[in-house]
Amino acid sequence: MKLSCVWYVSGFRQPWEADVISNLAEALKNSGIPLQIYTKGGTANLRYEKIVSWDSLTFFERVRAVLFRGKLWHLWGDAPAWWGLVRLRARTVHTSLEVKPYWRGLPTRLFKEQASDGENRILPAFEFKTTWADISHSLPDDKQNEAELILDWNEGADTRKEITETWASLLTEDAERHSKVFATDGTSSGALHAAFMTMRGVPVVARNTPLIREILGTDGYIAAPAADSAGWKKALETAASDAGRAVSASARRFLKENYGAAAAAESLKNLYELAGSGKA
Repeated sequence: MKLSCVWYVSGFRQPWEADVISNLAEALKNSGIPLQIYTKGGTANLRYEKIVSWDSLTFFERVRAVLFRGKLWHLWGDAPAWWGLVRLRARTVHTSLEVKPYWRGLPTRLFKEQASDGENRILPAFEFKTTWADISHSLPDDKQNEAELILDWNEGADTRKEITETWASLLTEDAERHSKVFATDGTSSGALHAAFMTMRGVPVVARNTPLIREILGTDGYIAAPAADSAGWKKALETAASDAGRAVSASARRFLKENYGAAAAAESLKNLYELAGSGKA
C-alpha cells in the first residue's frame, strides 16, 4: 500500500508541542511518505513546506478537502465539527495529550505511560541541531547572558511563587550568575517542554513523574523537592551549576539514543500501515 497522509492539527499549539509535530512531519517526509498538513489557526510555530491554515481556505476548498483529499487522516488535538464527514470515507488516527480524551480515530499516544488502555504509541522526535547559544544570537547583547528561570508549572500558585522567589534570592546572592534553568511539574506538555529546553542546553528541574523519567531518563533532570524553600534553593542551585549542565548533557544523550527521527518515522509508518489495512 502506498501511504499518503493528511494531518489536521488543532491542538499542540505551544512552541514545544508544535516543534514535535514539525520534527515528526520532517521525519515522515524524509522517509518518503507524502504529507499535507492543515492547521487550525496560524502556521507560525510549525515548520513544514506543505502546511496550510484551515482558516485561510475558502468554503469550497474546505469541502473539497473533507470530501476528496486523502484516504488516511491524522488528527492532532480536538476534532473539528466536520471530522465525522472525514470518517465516513477515510481511515483516521487520533493523537492527544489529554488525560482522558474522546477518541475520534485510532487512539495514539506520544508517551508509553499514557498508553495503558491499549493506545498505540508514536515516538516523539526532537530537533538535535539547535542550542540555546543559537537562539541567543538573535537576542540583544545585554540579554544573551542573562540568568533566567523558565517556568512551566501549572499546579499550585503557592508553589510557583515559592520557586520564583527562591530564584530571585539566588540572583541577589550571586549577581554574576548567568545560567538558565527550566522548572516543570511534569505534565505531558511539560515533559515535551522539558525535552525542548534540554535540547537547547537548559538544565531541567522537574517533579519526579513517570512522563519526565520516560522522556529524559532517570539521570536527565534534577528532581523537584517537596514544598519547602530550602529544598528549592538546593535544586535550583544544582541546576545552575556545572552539575546541572552535566545532568542536561545526560538528558540530551538519552533523547538522541531513544527519540531519533528514523525511529519516529518508523513508528508512524507502522501505525499508518495498520490503520490503512484495517488491522489496527
